[in-house]
Amino acid sequence: MATLYILWLFFAAFFFYFAYQHWRQSTDDIREFNIRNRDPETQDAEPEESLSQANLKFTQDFNRYLDTVNQHNRSRHRLAAIGSGVSGVVALISMGMLLFLS
Repeated sequence: MATLYILWLFFAAFFFYFAYQHWRQSTDDIREFNIRNRDPETQDAEPEESLSQANLKFTQDFNRYLDTVNQHNRSRHRLAAIGSGVSGVVALISMGMLLFLS
């Protein structure tokens, strides 16, 4: 019977650890994408204006995409953290029921 208490305590710690990890990961974002400026001395000619505009449009579109990915990842990790936290609380309640109701 004593091993059941340790087992429920292990499960609670396991779930709370996962809740902590997911909550921490919800704060990490993928950084914005930037096209680096090339050194004009190493290039023979200046880049064309249409190429510069295409690069700018691409980076704006790609950064908007990264924003939506960051939002979805943030909400998924927070939901996983809440679910793991609830599971940890349920494990502690089960351990308490074994301690006080038996």
